[in-house]
Amino acid sequence: MRPNFLFEDEKSFDSLTKIYTRDVVVDYVNFLVAEGLPFSLAIVDIDNFKYVNDTFGHITGDSVLVEVAGRIKATIGAKGIVGRFGGDEFLIVFPEITGYNEIWENCHNLMKSMNISEIKAGLGLYVTVTMGISRFPENGLNYESLLETADKALYRGKTKGRNCFIIYLPEKHANIELKTEKDRTLSSMYLHFNVFETLTKPEKLKTGIKNLFSFLSSYYMIDHICLQKGNKIYFEKIHKLSRTKDFAPIKIELAEKLFYPMSDFFYVNQTEAFAVSNHVELAENYIEQRIKAAFCCKVTTTDEGELVMLRVDSTVKRVWQHGEMDIYITMAKVLEMLYKEGKLVFD
Repeated sequence: MRPNFLFEDEKSFDSLTKIYTRDVVVDYVNFLVAEGLPFSLAIVDIDNFKYVNDTFGHITGDSVLVEVAGRIKATIGAKGIVGRFGGDEFLIVFPEITGYNEIWENCHNLMKSMNISEIKAGLGLYVTVTMGISRFPENGLNYESLLETADKALYRGKTKGRNCFIIYLPEKHANIELKTEKDRTLSSMYLHFNVFETLTKPEKLKTGIKNLFSFLSSYYMIDHICLQKGNKIYFEKIHKLSRTKDFAPIKIELAEKLFYPMSDFFYVNQTEAFAVSNHVELAENYIEQRIKAAFCCKVTTTDEGELVMLRVDSTVKRVWQHGEMDIYITMAKVLEMLYKEGKLVFD
């Protein structure tokens, strides 16, 4: 239950999502700490929100924020208060709830509410979230320390694959070192450099492509990566631990429909989503190959009018991370350049 210390006026609510502002939630946390009242603090992060904005536009992005905020608030109900932390992140405070099982149940219900149906703002658009949770007084004695431990739990959830929640446990998460923006930038720079270096340095481009596919398959634990021209597969790499080896061409005319004028790529975290967005045959095409998640990026169109695309397939449900997809898109654009220069040839 929430104390009546909070005086609500129009400045208490975020102008877009109509939930509490960050300052209100911080004040509430500080109040609970000062009173010595136990509670849990959760950070909720929308997975890959950057790609929602890039693919569907900022108006749709704002609609997604509003709907996600509404789902969180409706699911939490009177058990806690919900605020916008900033950008695509939200904060939830659960007063008097600190037991592991009770937290687990509330977070599990929230995850179900996010996964149960597509976002109304975009046809076939499913949005997932990752959550990190800390508890007072077990995991911190003030807002700053509680936020840090919740952030560590959130970070563990992201590295685990996203679309999950992690309750902070000192024995498991205390040694996690949060990456700085500089660390993330350096990592991204290395991977992009590796793409250019591998594709442009070798005397034989085919060897370079095969080496790069092998590296990315191992680095990102990808089941299958290839180039598909028309209805034929080239430069295929199948991970040795893949659950299946029976990958086949996706019907190119079905995939081609998903390349929008303003976007040369599409992805899906669970291929069943194609069926509910009126792409039933494509869903069946993927499911026949036991593919649970897929990413495709257009490389080019040949002089004969055949589409060439980069395919990345996973046999487990996967939340595609924007840094990973950036690498695939970069690779596709370099290959497009090499094709136009006459260096990329399909035998």
